[in-house]
Amino acid sequence: MGLSLTDLLLTTVRDLGGNWARSGLTALGIFMGVAAVNATLNIDAITTAQLQNQLAQRDNPYLGFWMFNSSDWGTPPPDLGEADFAALRQAVDGIAGISHETQVGWMSQIQFQGQVADQVDVQGVSLNFQETTGRTIVAGRFFQQSDFDQYYPVAIVNTVLADQLFLDTSPLNQGIFLGTTRMTVIGVMETKQNNADRDPTGEVWLTENYASAISGGWDWGRPQIAIEELENYEAVEAGIEAFLSQRYPGFEVRVWGNAEDLYQQEQQQRTSTRILQGVGLLSLVIGGVGIANITIAAVMERTREIGLRRAIGATDWEVMMQFIAEAALLSLIGGTAAIVTIHGLTKVATTQVFEAPYSFRVQDAAISMGAAFVVGVGASFFPALRITQIDVVQALRGE
Repeated sequence: MGLSLTDLLLTTVRDLGGNWARSGLTALGIFMGVAAVNATLNIDAITTAQLQNQLAQRDNPYLGFWMFNSSDWGTPPPDLGEADFAALRQAVDGIAGISHETQVGWMSQIQFQGQVADQVDVQGVSLNFQETTGRTIVAGRFFQQSDFDQYYPVAIVNTVLADQLFLDTSPLNQGIFLGTTRMTVIGVMETKQNNADRDPTGEVWLTENYASAISGGWDWGRPQIAIEELENYEAVEAGIEAFLSQRYPGFEVRVWGNAEDLYQQEQQQRTSTRILQGVGLLSLVIGGVGIANITIAAVMERTREIGLRRAIGATDWEVMMQFIAEAALLSLIGGTAAIVTIHGLTKVATTQVFEAPYSFRVQDAAISMGAAFVVGVGASFFPALRITQIDVVQALRGE
């Protein structure tokens, strides 16, 4: 006669409780394997969050370049136009956009009603500056096409400069002086780091054409080539250098960027994650082998019981399901214990030992629990399948 689901569960619990040593060893094997997997996922989540936080403190990853003729330093570099940049985007995969900056060299002091800020970075930007850098406006607005077309004397400041100059006053629609040139502030933009080893400073942005008009020749432009994904950093860098070298033979190309250190960090993180994944997989395999051996031993110990159940009408599938149910229950216990333990240890480590962004992720717990069932149920399946090959008469004899 067959077992109902309730009877199957009760029988499973009774059998597991009848041999605590075997059940404990099986659960321990699952615990170790799942703990390794869950710890790997937590480490990957923490390092990824740290990298994302660092990226958020800077402009979107971008590259710039400069060109020179090493055999004749007096030769001016080529003046790249829109056709060059359009061809560059077609030739190199992974470019999200290309904006342009004009650095104004002689302007570094900004004044507002007696307040003075020194060492300010003043630059003109193209209309798609926000698009490529990812910077957001926290008050007011960004430039519009009419600001470029009409050469309006308008400016945008970052939050650092706004705090330095305006104190408790709103900077919007206020007049600031760049030397003797008066500009009207139309927006405040978020502050980001330009370099990892330098604190953010005051910044002022003008429209690119107006910056060129007031600079009196003391300016220099540079493209800002935004990258779609940080992982494409090196490939895009090599692509830009190859494209420009081929398009302008005789000139050497030097490419630089704002996120090379973060790219290297990401690559190291990927390598470390692969190693940890290998360790986790090895732990799962070892745990699975242990579970399979224990299940084989359990089948051999309970040969007479198996024969008796089959003699009174239990099918091979029903007997197999009893062993699989035992493995599933132990997987649930071992997997849950591993997830709870690793979560607790990670929480303590990231708050008491070192500061790091960490939060419990349901998807990681689901992957870990899935690994528990794959190892537990999978490793016990083939030993349980051996039951179907047992002769009932020999099983009743205990052979």
